[in-house]
Amino acid sequence: MQNINSNKKNIHLYFGDDDFSIAEEIQKEKNAFEKKYGDINIHEIDWNNQNLSKDEKLGKLQKGFLSGSLFSSDKLLIIKNSLFFLNKKKKEDKKEEENKNNIDEKEKLILKYLENPTDEIRIFFIEENIDKRKKIYKELIRLEKEEIAKIKEFLVPSDFQFENWIENRIKKRSGKISKEALNNLAILLGKGLAQKNRNGKINQSYNLWEASNEIEKLVSYCDKKEIKKEDVALLVKSKVNMNIFDLIDSISLRNKNKAALLLNKQIEQGLNENYILIMFVYQFRNLIKIKSLLNQGLMNQQIITQTKMHPYVVQKSVQQCQKFDMQTLKNIYKKLFDADLAIKTGKMNARLVLDLIVVSV
Repeated sequence: MQNINSNKKNIHLYFGDDDFSIAEEIQKEKNAFEKKYGDINIHEIDWNNQNLSKDEKLGKLQKGFLSGSLFSSDKLLIIKNSLFFLNKKKKEDKKEEENKNNIDEKEKLILKYLENPTDEIRIFFIEENIDKRKKIYKELIRLEKEEIAKIKEFLVPSDFQFENWIENRIKKRSGKISKEALNNLAILLGKGLAQKNRNGKINQSYNLWEASNEIEKLVSYCDKKEIKKEDVALLVKSKVNMNIFDLIDSISLRNKNKAALLLNKQIEQGLNENYILIMFVYQFRNLIKIKSLLNQGLMNQQIITQTKMHPYVVQKSVQQCQKFDMQTLKNIYKKLFDADLAIKTGKMNARLVLDLIVVSV
């Protein structure tokens, strides 16, 4: 029989690759608990903590499941990497593990508590991955059905969701950003660089911790003014793979074989075709801008000051501008614009567009 008499869900399992959002949620819980009860009964146990022995971790876990202090019986437990942590085993022991015949002391302690949880202890289990075969997971599913537990997966947002995530965080900081600046910021932080791992899972290249820091920097810099693309270019360092310049160099030299080879290499290394096209558009737009300034007689440093581009980008772009006249650059840019439109309307796929650009420029 459960000791829980309220409808409050006191047992939580948070898992997934979005450790940033998980950390924020946990911090909110800690702040709310501390404000109401103080911090004396907040206990955190990380099973990956190498500074504690196995016995010390078990002791902390066992103590966590006991009643609170004399001043307050309420307790907040944050238990990380404990439920589905796999010990290294020999191959011959794998079958035994899969059959769940080997339940360690840690699991026994947790399972025993889950048989009869109390409403005085609020628990958050934090995991990166879950194993649905485990008895602990099945027990948590049972408790969720009884509205005692809550299981929630946190996933790093996809490319489109990432822009929404950025915009929402800026709004929460009482800031605002233009659509163009938002798109540029997402690209600079790694939008479009997603890769698949061996299991077919998509891993985003951007880091939400880093993205949050860049947002804080931009909001503070703009001080309630709308964030513009110029602010993003000035303050945010790009994750752009500079090897894209080699590909554009080959195109500018009309070396179609080398360009095709470099294109294949970029895609094999995990660059998304849409991202490469975005970088083509971005770079040829820069070339048109820089070519115009060169025609006005400006030197490299003056161009860096006026455009606020990275010195390396300006240096490489100036070199590439020497291989194009202005009309050719505009013609290529129009081709890229038409290609982007064809992809968005479903008339062509991104890889075919890139191949056509390589052979036709």
